[in-house]
Amino acid sequence: MNCYLPVVNIIGCGFAGIECALFLAGHGIKVHVFQMHRDYKCNCDRCTGKVLSEKEQFWQGLLKRELSFLGSPLIREEDRLSREGYGGCLASKLLEYGENLVKKSENIEYFEAGISEINPREINIIATGSNTDEKMFDFLTRKFGSMRCFRHLQVNPVIDNIDTSLLYRRKGDEGHLFLPLEYDEYLNFVNAIIKELNRLEISLDYKFCQSTIEDLACKGRDALKNYAMMPRYIDGLKEKPYALICLKENKKGYSIEGFSSKLSAQSQIEILKSLKAFENITLLKAGDVENAVYINSKYVINDYNQSLQDHNLFFAGSILGLSSYYDCIASGLYTAMNVFKYYSGKKMVLLPSTSLIGSLSKKVINSSLLKRNVNSENYDILQQDDYSNLTVIERLFNRSVESLKHFKEEYTNGKYV
Repeated sequence: MNCYLPVVNIIGCGFAGIECALFLAGHGIKVHVFQMHRDYKCNCDRCTGKVLSEKEQFWQGLLKRELSFLGSPLIREEDRLSREGYGGCLASKLLEYGENLVKKSENIEYFEAGISEINPREINIIATGSNTDEKMFDFLTRKFGSMRCFRHLQVNPVIDNIDTSLLYRRKGDEGHLFLPLEYDEYLNFVNAIIKELNRLEISLDYKFCQSTIEDLACKGRDALKNYAMMPRYIDGLKEKPYALICLKENKKGYSIEGFSSKLSAQSQIEILKSLKAFENITLLKAGDVENAVYINSKYVINDYNQSLQDHNLFFAGSILGLSSYYDCIASGLYTAMNVFKYYSGKKMVLLPSTSLIGSLSKKVINSSLLKRNVNSENYDILQQDDYSNLTVIERLFNRSVESLKHFKEEYTNGKYV
């Protein structure tokens, strides 16, 4: 291990950064934590009013139990608050608690400062997530390229009242429907976007958000076809269509994949109605773009959340495309485990795939870009549909714990030392 200084730098002090710092400091490593600002907008279930499905409650509960078993100080604090009947926002309370622990630790130095460059001879963990500032984002873009670093999270529109007789399915993919377009139909759609932009008389200094339908339409005739409307072979068609629209069915309607936009809802309706099968649609939710910096993990990091390009650089948290704070805490713990081994010149770790946290770490690497910001309920390690079956749930949890017990033994005394 060639480190310039015996210290690990952690850039960002959110859930992932705090978990990384506390784990490494607890293992005797000197840590520098850099936090530029705290601009946290809570999207937890309590603050957003979201009602979790039975399946979501199951995954969330299992991930919490695994993290508690592995010794996460943030999850243990949440357990304590829950037992005491705390009625406020748990996420905000945990951030406050974790930051205080970081500031009080003898092995951690806390700096309120932004970072725009890193020393490649030191070990660095980037855990900035949605708080990534312009200078750090520019650094990441220079290092990994603009096609692997993104400033915005795409929010797809949701529609209803479509003509499903014009749509197709693929074998083994019951959750999606596809609308094939010939060249003239595709060109008509691109022209509809340009026509709407011209009608709005958008000024020359208008800033288009990356990868929205209007941004792609203005970049070239085939830009949309090469991104959100990429053609592929589908059942029922002899030839590959010129372009293809992918819709995902959900309880409320149909989400149009890759069709984010900063245009008004009325403009989006006008544009979408230019497509066959969409003439009579109802727009249930307009496409949008949210500020959320993330990387295309599949092409930036390896299985250990370590940069493929610079082995002294690691990532953790929502910058990997995760969204719930449980996922970010899990990511921070997993990254910290590997940084500790790397710092010590020892073999890095892979968590068991029979655990939810192990499945999560694999999903980050294997997910395609268009599936960013998936939640932990998607990391399926259970092939059963009955999440209310206590026998199944307990059996799965016991299997998870047994695999993690074995992992902890190997991590401390076995093959990773």
